[in-house]
Amino acid sequence: MSSKHRVALIGAGDMGHHHAAAWADLGHELHTVIDLIPQRAEDIASKYGTSRVICGGPEEYKAGIDGEIDIVDICVPLEYHAPMTVYAAEQGKHVFCEKPIARNFQEVKQMRRAVESANVKFGLGFQRNLAAGVDMLREWASTGVFGCPMVFSSDLLQEVRPKRFMHNRNSNNGPIVDACCHYFLLWQTVFRSRPKTVYARGGTAGKLREEIAHFEQLALDTAVITIEFESGDVGAMTVSWGLEKNTKLSGRPDRIVGPKGGAEAVPGANFHWDLDLYHDGGKTSHQLPQKDLFAEELSAFVEAVDGLRSSPVYGFATGKQMLAVSLAAIESINTGRVVEVKYDE
Repeated sequence: MSSKHRVALIGAGDMGHHHAAAWADLGHELHTVIDLIPQRAEDIASKYGTSRVICGGPEEYKAGIDGEIDIVDICVPLEYHAPMTVYAAEQGKHVFCEKPIARNFQEVKQMRRAVESANVKFGLGFQRNLAAGVDMLREWASTGVFGCPMVFSSDLLQEVRPKRFMHNRNSNNGPIVDACCHYFLLWQTVFRSRPKTVYARGGTAGKLREEIAHFEQLALDTAVITIEFESGDVGAMTVSWGLEKNTKLSGRPDRIVGPKGGAEAVPGANFHWDLDLYHDGGKTSHQLPQKDLFAEELSAFVEAVDGLRSSPVYGFATGKQMLAVSLAAIESINTGRVVEVKYDE
């Protein structure tokens, strides 16, 4: 059985609330909550009996990473992932960090060096890939239900995000980095193959929106991305965070097709979805069990911390792979060329 750990949560936004609930459900102590906005931190602290709240600028988080803490949970914008991970590791703390891993390979290298030097564990939050539907799709694909080649298509269509920093090129760098990594990992898992090349076209649809006009550099927010995998299978993504204000348009369900059949996701709440399978001329619907994906990923991380498993579910290798695909897509948009995914930068 895992030990009870004391956790410092950095970031009390939407993702911080999910993580706080999961830590509580797993029986660990949410010892410290750190956030720029006092009310957000106080809301989580009062709900889960947190003994310490720290508010202030980007450097104040250091005061919450002391001898009373075992695990630091990072749920803040991407630009802070590297410095916070490095500092926490240098204090001898295990680190769980939300995706994406970092803005570039240099930051990943700094994070990994700090974690390995301190001999602490590092986990990365790709909770969506733990959904039951992913395993079922992978099984169908591996047993030839769909045939080959397979094409997996996904949509992510929204207006400008309420979290404005996600549109900042120097912060979360838009949906290609911040959100598409979930889909790239899903495709890689189902195909059991790594991305090989990327071709993408796109731009910044929200560049005239006053809500984000204050950023010095806006990220690409709209694209069509096509990825060829080493297996010969293909992933196709249509993404936009620049649609009309108050739009009612939404993306189509995730869909995988091949010469022998196909499947379509039926979306539900909390990253849960069921599956419709089209095969042998018919359709069968599969209702899948709902799981607390945040609790599942954090439980696996704690098991790694306690030596009950060799590593967390996802870590540096996965984070670096998904970053490589995202950067290849951006390079393809900027150059107009098919770009080979480079994993060894």
